Amino acid sequence: MSTETLPVRILYKGASTVMWQSTTDRRPPGLLPYPRVVEQVLRSRGHDVHTSVDAMSAVRTTSILRTWEQQATSVAPDVVVLHFGHMETIHALIPRWLERHARSARNLPGPVRDRYRQHLVRPVWKALAVGQQRLDRALPEVLARRLARRRAEKVVAVLERYVSHLWRLSSPLVVVVGLMEPGRFYADWFPGTVRRMPVMDQALRAMVARAGTASLVYVDLWDEATAWDERGTDPRPDGAHYTPEFHRLVGERVADVVDGWAATQPHLRG
Repeated sequence: MSTETLPVRILYKGASTVMWQSTTDRRPPGLLPYPRVVEQVLRSRGHDVHTSVDAMSAVRTTSILRTWEQQATSVAPDVVVLHFGHMETIHALIPRWLERHARSARNLPGPVRDRYRQHLVRPVWKALAVGQQRLDRALPEVLARRLARRRAEKVVAVLERYVSHLWRLSSPLVVVVGLMEPGRFYADWFPGTVRRMPVMDQALRAMVARAGTASLVYVDLWDEATAWDERGTDPRPDGAHYTPEFHRLVGERVADVVDGWAATQPHLRG
């Protein structure tokens, strides 16, 4: 009795880093964000792939538990790619709702709305950002690292609960995409993120190591981004989002992980 091979269903969850690219002009066709690169690579290796993306600007890790059951049961993913922790390293003072409101691309045009954003929302956001700069620079190193560890512990606790829910429902491969040191723009505007980002990345690595299972994999970007910086090729010119070239590298690395795992799954290998 032959069994029909199923497509590899991949669900991506995270903030804008998942889809946005660090380009100033209109993006030419073919410069793909890494979820599409993964799909392209896997299809070139003979896999049928279904891609679902749940990523939104300024989203924090706590949001992941709100929709987990609906997504897990409707998408029924074979692979879940998690790209979280970045937002929690950026702000100490600015509330998430204000960050999203100030930098939203969904605002409607109009003279009153435009003046409201130009003369109220953005000045308030900038004043808080300047206050945060001063606080982060004045904060003693010991206290700054302690606060960074507390945030990282909260992020990891949420991710571990999410993964445990997934594994009780089914047995997907979970891929945790690592973080990288912030670029110059973010380092200037948000100096505290330079301290917080490596703490968060180490916490994500430790979470995967503690699990000790091939069903939870960490994809390291830190060392690769450092190597690009040393060559003078900034992989995130706007401070956070990847260039199309770095998106391709991330996609190829994730695709390698998924391809190797899929070869061990009877319903995916045919």
